[in-house]
Amino acid sequence: MKISYVLALAMASNLMLSAEEAISLSPVTVSSKMQKSALDEPTNAQIVGKGAILENSDIAKSLSNLNGFTMERKGGGGSEVYYRSQTAARLPVLIDGSTLNGGCGMRMDTPITYISAQNYSSVRIVKGPQDVRYGALISGGIFFDREIARLSKPSFGGNVSVLGGSFKRFETTADVAAGNELGSIEVSGGHYESGDYKSGGGQKMHTHYKRNSVSLVGTLTPTETTALQLSADLGEGEAAYADRMRDGIQFDRKSFGLKFEQDVGEHKIRLSSYYHQIDHIMDNFTMRPVVPGTGRGKGYSISHPIRDMYGFKLEGELNFDNLTSFIGAGYSQDSFKWRGAGTGGAGVSKAEMDAAVSKPHVKERKVTYKTIYTQNEYVLENDYGLFGGLRLDAGERKLLKTHKSRKENLFSGFFRYEKYLQNLTLYAGLGHAQRLPDHWETNKDANLELRKERNTQLDFGAVLKDQNYELSANFFVSKMDDYIMLKYNPMGMSSDAFNTDALLYGGEIEGTTLLADMFRLGAGVSYVYGKVTKNAGGLKDGDALPKVSPLAFKLSAGLEKPDWFVKADFYANASQNRAQKGYGDVGGMDLGKSDSFWTLGLSAGYKYKNYQFLLAAENLNDAKYAYHNSKGGYGGGIAGYETIPNGTRLYEPGRSFWVKFKVHF
Repeated sequence: MKISYVLALAMASNLMLSAEEAISLSPVTVSSKMQKSALDEPTNAQIVGKGAILENSDIAKSLSNLNGFTMERKGGGGSEVYYRSQTAARLPVLIDGSTLNGGCGMRMDTPITYISAQNYSSVRIVKGPQDVRYGALISGGIFFDREIARLSKPSFGGNVSVLGGSFKRFETTADVAAGNELGSIEVSGGHYESGDYKSGGGQKMHTHYKRNSVSLVGTLTPTETTALQLSADLGEGEAAYADRMRDGIQFDRKSFGLKFEQDVGEHKIRLSSYYHQIDHIMDNFTMRPVVPGTGRGKGYSISHPIRDMYGFKLEGELNFDNLTSFIGAGYSQDSFKWRGAGTGGAGVSKAEMDAAVSKPHVKERKVTYKTIYTQNEYVLENDYGLFGGLRLDAGERKLLKTHKSRKENLFSGFFRYEKYLQNLTLYAGLGHAQRLPDHWETNKDANLELRKERNTQLDFGAVLKDQNYELSANFFVSKMDDYIMLKYNPMGMSSDAFNTDALLYGGEIEGTTLLADMFRLGAGVSYVYGKVTKNAGGLKDGDALPKVSPLAFKLSAGLEKPDWFVKADFYANASQNRAQKGYGDVGGMDLGKSDSFWTLGLSAGYKYKNYQFLLAAENLNDAKYAYHNSKGGYGGGIAGYETIPNGTRLYEPGRSFWVKFKVHF
């Protein structure tokens, strides 16, 4: 396996056709990887404690269980994923190699709002700017991959799962696939819903939601060297929000993809294209009662953005003994249009609202990229590996209403050295990545004056692994030039964007051991320090960087066998005193200092033949807590709910339970 410095997540798919745990030290995988391979020995899935990692339908909550990750909650959807205290364009989300973005100008709908993890083969994280094949990775990237299935004989199989839990949570999923050596078809779908949850102590939060998704993947493999895959992903949903004056009454996604692969001797040619459309509506009267009249906090408010994204990429893979080279070129376009009324805080009458939504959408922005890149891997097994890449993106931002535009060239590159010893891998890499201001930052950049953001980052660490234990240590130092920061007003609305400089450093240490072939112990700690290094925007050199998460610690202990497991998880956050209230990122405003907290969880699972049973208790101690990077409440109040003042963090769910049953056929 020649992918290193990648954290391949344990994807416990609700729709798992089969799974295998593959841990490789040569060159290095930072953690374990569970990946389904369609219709290939489907009952060989092993249930271990890591198997619950993506059981939460909120992907951000699932990822927060991993070292270095945290989240920012807004309500029943749209949670932000933070890795090393960075999010949004600094941590792009890619599905099958293409970037997916939400449409809301206030970032109600993050990319993960539209993703059902079980519809993809694997989930992986790239740490830092250590890859150039898929874009400019400032702090890293989250990849939901869908591999091309190749079958050796006629096959048929499927899975069904049902989950029930606290707060009227109900989920059901199904997956069916069939095919032979000439091709296959796989259909996946799921329904997810929940009522309002209660925080620790019993406060009801405005957070109910419903979501549906379906995926269709068709693959043609007429020869052993040729493959064509066509895919379609559709989704819809609605979610209540506790942090703002509107709810999301429509989260519609349409995605279509094409992938073609052709082997030419030892080499490969790949062609891929995609189209995504996000059709989102938010209002203040469908999922909550409207306040009569007009003016601030009264009357009707509705916003209806549509975002269209499409692109293609051509890539060649050249294999020469110990050297693998990737050479590619691509094009992508991201356009945004909008219609609505009463979105500035002062509502309008119903007649004005109806008139506004009957008008056509107005095209507002368009961003295009033309890309070339090369990435190379030279590996001598049991000795060392050299990895490097260069990327050039010719980007252009256009404001279609004011006819303003700005072109910029973006350069990214990295070099990494890895040394392989008997049970130890050492690595060090230097990377650089550049990005344009994103959709939300451009909202505060009417004259396109914001400069591109540039990150130069050193990553280094080690992985020590033996049959019964694994220890990893990963560290980074990041120098951000022209770091894009947002300034917020007391209501939590972003009012300005500006460039500054910043320094971040920190890392993660994690270890696990298996004793007596059944007792598993694990622990992990993560920390990030951030500061401003330039006088700009009202901040001084040395001031705390906003939205930096505090020290986090986790501890796990359990029993596991091939067909069952029992596990306890302890998670704690220290208090954060280095805050910068009134400043933030596109996810939201830094709300100031935060308190420490801890939670305890229990989980267990059992497998018998083709059946699996899982159950869990989360926040068993019923802690009333919020992450440091949390959104504040909506001070205007929501009828039937206790008012959460502006600037007060939204509390996470209190004690809850769920059970899940899976069957493979």
